[in-house]
Amino acid sequence: MRRLLAGSLAILLAPSAMAAKPTTAPTTFAWVESVPEGTTFGLTDTARTAPTWLSMVRGAKTHIDIAAFYLTNPPGGALAPIVDALKDQGKRGVKVNLLLDSSFMHESQAAVDALRDAPGITIRQMPVKDMTGGVLHVKFMEVDGQDVFVGSQNWDWRALQHIHEVGVRMRDARMGATFEAEFQHLWHLAEQPADARVAAPLVPPPGFTPVSEFAPLVVDGAEGPSTVFPAFSPRAMQPAWLTGEAPALTRLLEQAQHRIRVQVMTLSAFKDFGPKGYWAAIDTPLRDAAARGVTVQIIVADWALRGHDLAYLQSLAAVPGIEVRYSTVPQAASGPIPYARVEHAKYALVDDDLGFVGTGNWSWSYFESAVDASLFIHGPLARPLGRIFDADWNGPYVQPLNRFVPKGS
Repeated sequence: MRRLLAGSLAILLAPSAMAAKPTTAPTTFAWVESVPEGTTFGLTDTARTAPTWLSMVRGAKTHIDIAAFYLTNPPGGALAPIVDALKDQGKRGVKVNLLLDSSFMHESQAAVDALRDAPGITIRQMPVKDMTGGVLHVKFMEVDGQDVFVGSQNWDWRALQHIHEVGVRMRDARMGATFEAEFQHLWHLAEQPADARVAAPLVPPPGFTPVSEFAPLVVDGAEGPSTVFPAFSPRAMQPAWLTGEAPALTRLLEQAQHRIRVQVMTLSAFKDFGPKGYWAAIDTPLRDAAARGVTVQIIVADWALRGHDLAYLQSLAAVPGIEVRYSTVPQAASGPIPYARVEHAKYALVDDDLGFVGTGNWSWSYFESAVDASLFIHGPLARPLGRIFDADWNGPYVQPLNRFVPKGS
């Protein structure tokens, strides 16, 4: 075991596996939404996902790292121009690394087969199910160690034109280097999965100060400075120098004084996709905030309203001070589309200026067994989340949970 650990650490610490020390570069921050066709979702001053991704890919000079749950790219679909741009960049000598979840290859296989012989593109599968029982659920792209996107958007044509999604694009050398280091860590684990719980927590930090909760990035804006830091799950297979998601989110919710706004596809304290039981990490801060007089508003997708998850949401809605609503996205004009027409966003806003945007739903498995990522934003840069939320809360697609009638009732 000692020999395996030493060899694994040597690989993880090799110069080719570590992010280069970041250089000074201007920092930019932009909110990005995907808007389902034929709906009124989306602020007029947020960017859209497809042109954002295309800009990032076309702007690459050295490398593009993509960590994604799965990849679906039917001919003529909304993702096709972005995949074509990846292939073009590979031909130009840009190194394209694509990391996908192995258990969802039935969704990705056709797109992977189409890229298999593309020059400059390397694809790995990560067997997270064998490591932790979860999946590679993360969705982020990092370009040249300078440009980062993280959000709820899967690499799926439907996520670009038929699902409401929320993410962030940041251009910053230190943030880019932090995500590059995380990607290289996952890239290594995909090849050496035995290191997931043995070597991962022992990996020394890279040759720069990674962005973390205790060393956040300060971003100046028109309304004043904000701090931003990433967090990652599951904690057990992440290096100790990266911030863990669940503890940071718990601390965020515990700071609430007046109002908490949450939008997430599914929310439950019942453990799923693993050992059964009750998970209080997010549930308790929400109930405690309401007991302290904080107004708690929650939007979930209609997909969440089934079984014990529905019973859990009803129990939350029974707490004075907590209101739960659900959203239903109308079908596309072209007709039903499987696994689409839903609100898939995953974000929270506390007291107008403490924000969170992530890649995972809010239940045990997404924080404790799945690989996920998020950004925490403290300051004025978080405020657009309030406008996104309020437009949804007061819009035509959301209604109170007590109006939901299960099918067959």
